[in-house]
Amino acid sequence: MRRYRRWLIAGQPRSAAAPVFQPGVQPAGVAAASADDAGAAGMMLWKVALRSLLTRKLALSLVILAMALSLSALLLGRSVSQELRSSFNSSVSGTDLIVAARSHPLQVVLYSVFRLGTPTQALSAERWQDIRNLPQLAWQFPLVLGDSHRGYAVIGTNDDYFQHFRYGRRQPLVSQQGDEPAFNHPLQAIIGASVARELGYRMGDHLLLSHGSHQHSFQHHDELSFQISAVLAPTGTPVDRSIHVHLNTLEALHSPALPRLLAAAEAVAEDEHAHDEHAHKEQAHEEHTHDKHDHGHHGHHPLHIPAAEARALPALSLAQLPPASAVSAVFIGLKSRALTFQAQAQLNGAHSEPLSAVLPGVALSEFWQLLSSAEQLLNLLSGIMLVTAVLGSVAMLQLSLAVRQAEIGLLRLIGARPWQLLLLIQLEVLFIIMASWLLAVLLSSAALWLLQGWLASHYGVLVNGWLNLQELPLYLGLSIGLGLVAGLIPAVSAYRMSLHPANL
Repeated sequence: MRRYRRWLIAGQPRSAAAPVFQPGVQPAGVAAASADDAGAAGMMLWKVALRSLLTRKLALSLVILAMALSLSALLLGRSVSQELRSSFNSSVSGTDLIVAARSHPLQVVLYSVFRLGTPTQALSAERWQDIRNLPQLAWQFPLVLGDSHRGYAVIGTNDDYFQHFRYGRRQPLVSQQGDEPAFNHPLQAIIGASVARELGYRMGDHLLLSHGSHQHSFQHHDELSFQISAVLAPTGTPVDRSIHVHLNTLEALHSPALPRLLAAAEAVAEDEHAHDEHAHKEQAHEEHTHDKHDHGHHGHHPLHIPAAEARALPALSLAQLPPASAVSAVFIGLKSRALTFQAQAQLNGAHSEPLSAVLPGVALSEFWQLLSSAEQLLNLLSGIMLVTAVLGSVAMLQLSLAVRQAEIGLLRLIGARPWQLLLLIQLEVLFIIMASWLLAVLLSSAALWLLQGWLASHYGVLVNGWLNLQELPLYLGLSIGLGLVAGLIPAVSAYRMSLHPANL
């Protein structure tokens, strides 16, 4: 009590016995003593505020926890939102132009990059050849869309896709073993990480394709099965949810010449094993029947054949397959970025088969402009959460004043001034806000680290596991300013209470 009284009466008028100083003349040590008294008073005020809060430990803990949860949701929401935008923008990099049949640029990017929707029309082989003959061209690769496997998009392309496609910070596509994937057989499929994880597929398994891009398709291409030759490493882009096959194989799959190609492949196999042709046919028939029997008993999906039950790939080569008659889109890279607009104008020029040459970055910026209203709504919700969290602490202090009349009267009795009680309440508000932010950062960091794998596996969003704290100073300053303004309500109430004679 003596310690409290010492700093509470610090700064009060000196007694009559105190020495009188002449104007402009200040004895040595007075300024230092005043500064020391002010510093000691400030430290003691912090201690009184902290001890006053600790007398209400349960209520204080609940308020800080509630505020921390609200602030954690705010931090997590903003961090995940920024990671989503970064992941969205990094889905393709290093590509100068995406060329497709005449359509809206945003639609071209959505179906070619994000596998959302289907192209309204395709590019003919002749127009594709015109693109490949561009003098500004450094590289190109085509995409053929329209088929799927159990709801996952099937992409028809060639080896140039794996050589030139880039995502993120110009990172190349690699398999889970670390090497560059390639089509070594026309019936090989290279699947994304999400496809392998969610469907339980492994290298060596066989799969069948379905016509169309719907989740439940009943028109299956059961003439040919594709063997999984590689699983790509996770990228956090739509590539993880895609299945890649050679575009010439897709052309053959939709061609009436497919039975002839299969018959020729079987003839080659029969010539190689002519000495036991009859036994081979019987064994193949038994294996086919056994596969059907196993599929019915073991519950295998009809579009998936495990490696142990799959037959060997037929003796087909890319030279036997018909070339692609049309493609959905072509990704191109130019020899120089300065040639981008020149090449775009040349491709967008008048022609009997018009094209749309799209700059991916410009289309993505347009997409985010369309989502600006949703982003503003998210910011509004974040602000509401921030205000709610701060007002919770102020409400607790206001309610606690009803049971703190004795404490306020005691502080006034030992010499506390009304303005010191007002400052005491403000310090309590500040302490609650700082403690809540500290707990919120810890909780949100731990939650983001734990959710890292779940976001990657279910939504294909790769987060770095570290909380994005770029906006933390802004939110912290806003919460402190708002808290101090709202804290004037209980502070003024305590000030008025201290002036009432009944509380002295």
